[in-house]
Amino acid sequence: MTTYSADAGMATLMQRERIASFAIYGVIAVFAMTLLGEVLELAGTIDLLNRPEEPLALVYTGLLLANFVIFSASVIAVAMWIHRAHANLHEAGFEPLNFTPGWAVGWYFVPIANLFKPFQAMRELWNTSHGLADSYSAPAPGNLPAWWGLWIAGNILGNISTRLEMMGDGSNLQVAIVIGLASSLCVIGSAWLLLGIIRAITAAQRDSVAGAGVFE
Repeated sequence: MTTYSADAGMATLMQRERIASFAIYGVIAVFAMTLLGEVLELAGTIDLLNRPEEPLALVYTGLLLANFVIFSASVIAVAMWIHRAHANLHEAGFEPLNFTPGWAVGWYFVPIANLFKPFQAMRELWNTSHGLADSYSAPAPGNLPAWWGLWIAGNILGNISTRLEMMGDGSNLQVAIVIGLASSLCVIGSAWLLLGIIRAITAAQRDSVAGAGVFE
């Protein structure tokens, strides 16, 4: 692997880290505003079911749409960072690695496997980038367990909330809102921890390039 290729790979990773960071900040901001909207729904100030034409309800509806768009954009940005970070390890010749760059991203979209495989891939990425042994019997490093636990909890609670909102005549709406509020809190916490994880891994790979020339 040439120095030019190493520098190019690192430059790409750092650029993608910046993009992913901005996207994650966007997710945190829009979910925080959504959380406020959920509190107002719970208080009865916003009523999308019976008073959807009111100004606050219209603003909240627009916010929910922005939530979907920004979250989707963040998924793409983070996936591109994950792919490049894993690619750096493969191009550097680290062996053995259990995850290819493609599957490090792809496992997020495979039912059942997406409950644990992405976490394993991120764990391998963290450990290898930091020069640690990737032993499954050892405690997971850094904030990875908390990040992944909040991510899974946020998704499960969000799905439950959506299903309750779609059931019947809205009699389950209050419960759905409370569960949705908990989901938003989990997503915000997960996003904040992911931001730190992305920065730590990027810094570890950058230091390896600048110091020991690992990627040369």
